[in-house]
Amino acid sequence: MHSLPQPTAAGVEQVQREAFSRMFRQVTKVLTFLSPLPVVLVSLGLVGDTAVWRRVCVGVALGLVVVGLGIVASWRREPVVATEPGTMLPWVTFPLFTVMNLSLGGLESPLIPLVLPVSLATAILFPAARAHRWAGYLLVLLGVQAAVTFTGAVADLVPPLFGGGRRAGHGDALLWTMFTVTAFLVVWANFIGTTLRRTFRGMVRTALDARDDALKTHEERVRSLTTLSGEIAHELKNPLASVKGLAAMIAREVEGRPAERLAVLRREVDRMQEILEGFLNFSRPLLPLNEAHVPLDALCRQVAELHEGMAGERGVGLRVVEGAPVEAWCDARKVRQVMIDVVQNALEAAPRGTTVELQARATPEGGGRVEVRDRGPGVAESLRERVFEPGITTKPQGSGLGLALSRALMRQHGGELSLHARAGGGCVAELFLPAAPQQAEAPRTEALT
Repeated sequence: MHSLPQPTAAGVEQVQREAFSRMFRQVTKVLTFLSPLPVVLVSLGLVGDTAVWRRVCVGVALGLVVVGLGIVASWRREPVVATEPGTMLPWVTFPLFTVMNLSLGGLESPLIPLVLPVSLATAILFPAARAHRWAGYLLVLLGVQAAVTFTGAVADLVPPLFGGGRRAGHGDALLWTMFTVTAFLVVWANFIGTTLRRTFRGMVRTALDARDDALKTHEERVRSLTTLSGEIAHELKNPLASVKGLAAMIAREVEGRPAERLAVLRREVDRMQEILEGFLNFSRPLLPLNEAHVPLDALCRQVAELHEGMAGERGVGLRVVEGAPVEAWCDARKVRQVMIDVVQNALEAAPRGTTVELQARATPEGGGRVEVRDRGPGVAESLRERVFEPGITTKPQGSGLGLALSRALMRQHGGELSLHARAGGGCVAELFLPAAPQQAEAPRTEALT
């Protein structure tokens, strides 16, 4: 059994990114709903005012809102928001904040306090480096508003709705105090946001560590139980062989009804031995691979020849669909074992008079793919993954270990075993083998023994 990977910084970052992506999407929903608000607020400055520059500000604000909505729409099409928000947003929001506050009175604008929730939200949503840059952008915004206000460069900076003129009547001391306190709160909100983000990251790491510790403990317990069960199964094989031998000896000395009952007993012992053998194969560790270049089409023909008798008994055809030669880098013995199990399942499921097909194909990546197709009842979609779990089977007398072991062998190769519904009815078992590693390309050998 494979040991569980310990949580890495990359794993924690991925969980955190997905969580903050969901949060960011909720924020963008709210921002989309409130998108007309900046234009409405800037338009307040036009009440009773005829200044051309303020009308230009309203137009610029409207254009920036449209651009911002386009950017948000592009983010919402992505499954996980990447790092772009922290670099793209300032190009929209910083000019928008500047235009809005200049239109409503500079440092005396009623919208100046909005820099505080913006500083907090960006520190939570984005990594620390980008959040600090955002705080810097907001401080520069405050500085621009303060410079315009204190110098009196714009004669009609304050809109008529708020009194008009260069200033709204506040003294320099009060404005300097407001500026200092607001700048301090921007820095403080940024610090609180980054602390909350760091705390969340620590909680994620702690949760992942706790989960992996629990899974590791569970894995060790399962390994112990599997080993113990394997030993019990191994010990049961010898008594079963003795029972089978004694039944065979007694069967020679009796006739009629007792002989028939002994035949049933021997068949049941055979079935028990088959189940125990499958359990032992599943419980023992996977042996290392003995890989080589294997012609999958030839392997299909070998497996088909092995099952001609079984197919004939069941009245089912067995055919290898010929095609271009296909090679895969794999352990021929283990892949043959998987194919035998899959073909036997297909023959047992196929109705009399139908045909089971085997076909090997090359994949675009350079690997190989083998399909085993039948016209049986198929596997319900809800069970297509569960049948690969130990103990889960659709057969009346199956052990539920064959497919579990087969998938384990395929995954040992870096491949996969999966089941799909077949068009027109039936099931397709698909064996996938990846391309050979580069270092294995040079020595080309074949293995079909």
